[in-house]
Amino acid sequence: MKAAVVNRQLGKPEIVDVPIPEISCGEILFKPMACGVCGSDVIGWNITGPGTFGHEPAGYVVKTGKGVKNVKEGDRIFVHHRIACLSCHYCRRGNYTMCEQYKEYGFDPGAYAEFTRVKARHVALDTIILPDHISFEEGCLIEPMATLWRIMTRASIMGGDTVLVLGAGALGICAVQVAQRMGALMVISVDYNDWKLEMARRFGADMTINRGKHSLEEISQMIKDNNDGRLADVVIVIPPRVKAVEEGIKLTGKGGRISQFGPTGPGDLLTIDPNEFFFKEITYASSYSSSPIHTKTVADLLFRGKIRIKELITHHFRLEQIMEALALKDKAEDSMKIIVHPHPDEYFGSKPTLVPPIKSS
Repeated sequence: MKAAVVNRQLGKPEIVDVPIPEISCGEILFKPMACGVCGSDVIGWNITGPGTFGHEPAGYVVKTGKGVKNVKEGDRIFVHHRIACLSCHYCRRGNYTMCEQYKEYGFDPGAYAEFTRVKARHVALDTIILPDHISFEEGCLIEPMATLWRIMTRASIMGGDTVLVLGAGALGICAVQVAQRMGALMVISVDYNDWKLEMARRFGADMTINRGKHSLEEISQMIKDNNDGRLADVVIVIPPRVKAVEEGIKLTGKGGRISQFGPTGPGDLLTIDPNEFFFKEITYASSYSSSPIHTKTVADLLFRGKIRIKELITHHFRLEQIMEALALKDKAEDSMKIIVHPHPDEYFGSKPTLVPPIKSS
């Protein structure tokens, strides 16, 4: 079978031929039909280090190992790539991703593959059956949506809050929806791309600002002019850059909370004025990944039509087009959510390409 894996010696992904994996007790053989391209898949230090390349899949259960009871052959499922134990010191405190068992990657190989083995803990604790009205490409977005739901929860959004979202990619636009569902009175989207900001408006942003056309001081004033003289109560920073976090802090109001979603590079340093943090009583809350609690919450909302994500999928690629998919993701200008399909002919029928044109409206 074919799989896209990271050649850690070369420091880049490649397509390889590997045997279909054998499964053991409690495991399943999984056939990914759709796998979302994550921003972490194009961060060099991440994929050559601790990252998990290809971790947003949905597909079919092909075979079950002895003892598997929660899914059966032929089921359409989402499955999570990392699982906490849910009972250790960290899990009891809600810090699921600090759990030692969370480090275990659940797929062999990754989900950019024609087939993958899913380990027993992952099968038992975070496998979700997809209803017929949910497509595989929607189902595979449960994973990134769960990470987003967790950061929005850690941001402690309260009814009546003004929420500022830095970044208007697919997850930034989902953050707009989630903030509104959590009770935000005003949601502001900031990005450098007018096309993305138009998408944010279509998905409910009350106010959009192009960072490339305004200074940080001008943006601060624009927010105050539309928010009773106050800056944002909650700031969500999607881009994995220190500069974005620093700007987010400056846009956080008194008693506000700032949450970092994207991981900055190892060794990148953030400069803050503790005095300002102290007297403005600003709370900083980072959030890394998610847990079965968050995947199941997001799945329920998705299945009941409470979150719109299908319209955010802009591109589809074959597995052998993985480098094109990654290049488009890295460009981050004229795409939203990108999906890779390991079995495109079975899913779509025989097509010469799966890359649709971008629509600007």
